[in-house]
Amino acid sequence: MDHHPLKDSLINELHNRPFPVVELPAQVSSLVFVHSGDRQAELDRLCFLAELHQVPAPQPNADCYYQSFAAFDLRWEFHNEFSTYTVIRQGHASAEFGFNLFSLIDDSWVESLEGEVIAANHIDLRAASQGPKTEQELSEQFHGQRLVGGKIYEGLATIWTSVQSEADGFIRTLIIDEGLDSSQAGRAIRNLLEIAAYRSMTLLALPTARLLMPEVRQLEQRLVETNDKLNQLVTLEDEQNLMNELIEEATQLEKLVADHNFRFSATEAYFNLTESRLDMLREQKIPAIRTLKQFHARRFIPAFNTCMSVVKRKENLSKRISRTSELLHLRLQLSLETQNQQLLASMDKRSEIQLRLQQTVEGLSVVAMTYYSMSLIELLLKPVAIEEYLPISNGMALALITPMVFCAAVIVTLRIRKKLQS
Repeated sequence: MDHHPLKDSLINELHNRPFPVVELPAQVSSLVFVHSGDRQAELDRLCFLAELHQVPAPQPNADCYYQSFAAFDLRWEFHNEFSTYTVIRQGHASAEFGFNLFSLIDDSWVESLEGEVIAANHIDLRAASQGPKTEQELSEQFHGQRLVGGKIYEGLATIWTSVQSEADGFIRTLIIDEGLDSSQAGRAIRNLLEIAAYRSMTLLALPTARLLMPEVRQLEQRLVETNDKLNQLVTLEDEQNLMNELIEEATQLEKLVADHNFRFSATEAYFNLTESRLDMLREQKIPAIRTLKQFHARRFIPAFNTCMSVVKRKENLSKRISRTSELLHLRLQLSLETQNQQLLASMDKRSEIQLRLQQTVEGLSVVAMTYYSMSLIELLLKPVAIEEYLPISNGMALALITPMVFCAAVIVTLRIRKKLQS
C-alpha cells in the first residue's frame, strides 16, 4: 500500500496551533507584531530565551512555539503578516486587574522584539467570588469607560471589555467564570485574542481606503468627462486622442489595483475570520449592555464596508473603462471601415479611368500598327510595276490594302487582350 507523502502532514495541519488548556484563575497578556517576514530572527530570539531559562528551544523552521516556563507559559505563533506573543499565568489570582505578564520576562528581551505592535490585550479570568460585586466596582476596573459584554458559551462565563486602550497601550478584558472548565477557558482566550488580532489587521486597510477615495473619485469624474467626449468626436485624430486618454486612465487604475490588491484581499479574509471567532463565543445579551458582536456591527462592520466600497468602486471603474474602451474601439473600427470604403471607391474610379486610358492607347496602337505596316508595304510595292499586272496603280493598291491591314491590327489587338484577361 502506497501512502501519499503529504498524508501525515495534512492531518497534522488540522491539529496545528491548538488552544491552550488553562486552569482558573488565570491572567493573559498578548502582543501582536506586524513583522517583516524574517521568521528565523524571531526563532533566534526565542532560542535565546529558552536557553536563558533552560527550557526546550523551538524546532527549526517552526511557525509556533508553546512552552511552559517557571512562572508563566509562552505561546508564539508566526502568521503571514504578523506574529503573536502570548504570556499566560494560570492557577494564580492577581489582585491587580490587567497586570502586564511581560514584566515576568527579561525587559531587554521584550524590548528586542522587532516589528510594530498592532494589537495588545490583557485578559483576566476570575471566579465570580473574585470579580467585581457591583456596577460601580466594575466601572472602576475600566476607569469609567463604556463597556460591552455578555454571556458566552451558554452562560458559562461573562465577559466585559471597553475595547479601548489603557495608559499602557493594552485593551483589558475581564472574564467571570460561571462554570468554565480548563478547555473552555483556553478556547475563550484563543477566540478573544484572535478577534483582537484579526480585527486590527482588518482595520489596517481603513486609512488606505480613505486615502484612495479622492483618487478613485477623480478617476470616476475623468471617466464621465471621457464618456461625454464620445458624442463630440469628429475626426479620426479625435478618436485616437480619446483612446490615449482612456489608456492613461486604465493605466492609473491598474496601478491602484496592483499597489493595494493584497491589502484589501487580506482585509476580507481577516474580516471573515473575525466574524467566525465572534460566532464561536455564542454570546447571550445582558440587558442594557451591547454584546461584542453588536459592538462590531456598530463600529467594525461599517469600517470594513468602507474598505470594500473602495474595492467595488475600483472594480466598477475598471468595468466602465473597459466598456468605454470597447465603444471607442468599435467607433474607430467603423471610421476605418468608412475610410476603407472611400479608398476602394476611389480605387474603382481610378481603375475605370485607367481602363479607358488603356482602351484609348489600344486604339492609338492599332492606328500606329496600321501606319507603320503600310509604310513597309509601300516600300515593298514601290519598285514593282503593278500596272503591268493589274489595272490599278500603286496608290490604288495601297488604298485597297490599308483596310485589310487595319482589320488585321484590330484582330491581333483583340486576341492579345482576350489572352491577357483569360
